[in-house]
Amino acid sequence: MSITRKLFYAIAFQAGWFFCILAGNWISLAYAVIFLTIHFWLLAQDRYFSLRKEIYWIGIVAIGGLILETISFSAAFLLYGESAILFEYLALPPLWLLNLWIIFAIALRTCLSFIFYNPKITYLSACLCIPLNYYAGAKLNNHVNISEPYTLSLATITLMWLILLRVLIHLKRHYFEDIFNAG
Repeated sequence: MSITRKLFYAIAFQAGWFFCILAGNWISLAYAVIFLTIHFWLLAQDRYFSLRKEIYWIGIVAIGGLILETISFSAAFLLYGESAILFEYLALPPLWLLNLWIIFAIALRTCLSFIFYNPKITYLSACLCIPLNYYAGAKLNNHVNISEPYTLSLATITLMWLILLRVLIHLKRHYFEDIFNAG
């Protein structure tokens, strides 16, 4: 993938992060759909493009994010005033957060693909970046709060992220290597 295209994806991902956190459910959904459409259009230009595998990758990352965020909200590490409650104790994350996971799945395949090549550095940087992202997101979004003690909540969320990253590294290596190396 060219530097220009990686830069485009990096800017689009960062803009998507802000859109999702600041704009709410429907604007973030529109952004995610537009980003997904542009992503598929750009990939269709590549002769090695596999729509099926691309959809699987995005779906797996999004489902992993849904599980991680559902655990975070259900266990009250994260608090959101408008969470959908299922079965009395199961709190679903807001739609904008799920849209962010779709955008993140695309970024993992494009501008953030470097994280798959040195897992030790990935895990170490994740230990710093994940809590900072959640802290900044909670400060920017008026509806999400991190439960006190912050350190425990953020450490638990980071641990779940590390487990998810390990699973994604394994899946990438064994099932999705071809789409990461195409283009």
